[in-house]
Amino acid sequence: MGEPNTAETPPPGAPDGRGPDLPRSAKTYVAFAFASADLLLETTLDGQILFAIGAAMSLVGRPARLLPQDRLEALIRPADRARLANALRRMAAGKRVRHVLLSALTPNGAEAPVSVSGYLHPDRAETLLLALAHSGTLAGTLPRRPDGLLNKDGLERMARTVLRENPDGAGEAVQLTLLDIPEIADLRQSLGTEGSARFIGRFTEQLQECSLGGESAADFGQNRYGVIHGEDVSAEEIQTKIIDLAQSLTGGKLNLTPQSASIPLGGDDISVEEATNALLYTLNRFTADGGGSLADLAKSAGSRLSPTVARMREVRAMIERGDFDLHFQPIVDLWNSAVHHFEALVRFGDDQSPYGTVTFAEDLGLVGELDLAILGRAIAFMRQGPGADANLKFAVNLSGRSLSNAAIAARLMRMILEASDLKGRLMFEVTESAAIQDLQVVNGVIQEIRGHGNLVGLDDFGAGAAAFHYLRALKVDHVKIDGSYVREAVETGASLPFLRAIAHLCRELKIATIAEHIESQETANLLRLYNVRYGQGYYFGKAMKPQGQGLAAWQTGHIQRRNDVLFFCP
Repeated sequence: MGEPNTAETPPPGAPDGRGPDLPRSAKTYVAFAFASADLLLETTLDGQILFAIGAAMSLVGRPARLLPQDRLEALIRPADRARLANALRRMAAGKRVRHVLLSALTPNGAEAPVSVSGYLHPDRAETLLLALAHSGTLAGTLPRRPDGLLNKDGLERMARTVLRENPDGAGEAVQLTLLDIPEIADLRQSLGTEGSARFIGRFTEQLQECSLGGESAADFGQNRYGVIHGEDVSAEEIQTKIIDLAQSLTGGKLNLTPQSASIPLGGDDISVEEATNALLYTLNRFTADGGGSLADLAKSAGSRLSPTVARMREVRAMIERGDFDLHFQPIVDLWNSAVHHFEALVRFGDDQSPYGTVTFAEDLGLVGELDLAILGRAIAFMRQGPGADANLKFAVNLSGRSLSNAAIAARLMRMILEASDLKGRLMFEVTESAAIQDLQVVNGVIQEIRGHGNLVGLDDFGAGAAAFHYLRALKVDHVKIDGSYVREAVETGASLPFLRAIAHLCRELKIATIAEHIESQETANLLRLYNVRYGQGYYFGKAMKPQGQGLAAWQTGHIQRRNDVLFFCP
């Protein structure tokens, strides 16, 4: 590394002749700079370097004492200079800027990933204080896969950083390009173990070379990838590099056909929080099992994230206004035909299936607010009107993501404690359209709920994410067998072994079972034969919206009241 300028004399070009404030000694700055392998700079508002000290040679390939002859932009590759200028403008406006990922340009033309942080000098409003560091210091803290690429969580965090540093899109047009390359599995198989390892190494290098700061590429699994990149790289160029790599490694025998969709980050008069949530929604859809295709994602995202943000605002406003209704469907004891409880099902304005809106809220991180709003409505219903009868019990759905969120879980527990008068009548079902990431945390919340006298069940068991390992991690009172097993058992008999296994396992674990989609007496009889205790479906009644006061609202068709107990009467 070059010799730092440690003299006590004012640095050349300092605006007031004093240079940086060094009340003790420049050696203090030397110690800080070299201890962290940073390059500390003082510049004018437009980037003229006034003073430099630290690891200049390793970062920018030239001695610190010579840097005051340069402008900061001369140390950065041309493609990143717009982002640097945007960062300097934000610092000059009084904003503290952290970890802007750039590539430094050395005199011999080599590039090195760096991050720049800085803020306005606290005593001299005409200068900036900055630090350049190896970007690996920042990027190394992000979660990665074994191949060195970021995972989804790592790319999300990187995107948050980019959105924060460029909130109005005034700097470089940074994009997220999503790639779907289904043939990679065939390619790896054809190359064998050693060839596959060589391909993955080269493929990883290609993605990282195209990415912002060389550290912003991700592997989502299932042959899907994401790259955050600047305007100097296009999605077409990324695809071409991948295709050429496959051609060279297979001697032209296998041609990859990557599909891509690019979404610019920032701008469009949306907040950083909104843009981040919209981006999270897009990533969740892209990486979900059976998730949206790239064509669908590109269409829904449009040229930017604004369409998703617009829908997000609608959903948030709908939750805040309480613009939804609760309908109630009976769950019947198959052994005596008595109604055990009712499930509270949310319906929005069009009275259609809420699945799309609920999963949208899940992927945006809004489902916690929706769950709490629905619970509040259900509690109010159970305290007055048709639901206030002491013989009636109700189950409210909670997303696994709500229970994973510490802030939402805390608010949920406060609501349950305040509803202690409903103990024994208020039940819960844990739902999840995607896998719960931290089962231990969720189980802790479930046990706290159960400890306050409220039963908790697991919804849609056997389908999607809610698999057998959930029963090892989540201690619950009942499971609801997914309706697909019931339908197949009746229509083809193909799922009968699975139905038998689920019922037997739950019986061994002393967990009650509820079967969905019962639409005939024959189906109910079959489930009784397999010792399934409770049933739900159109045979017992559709979801109902109570009208007026009293239990007359429940006496629709099959449901009748005898001796303060509701019964199913075929």
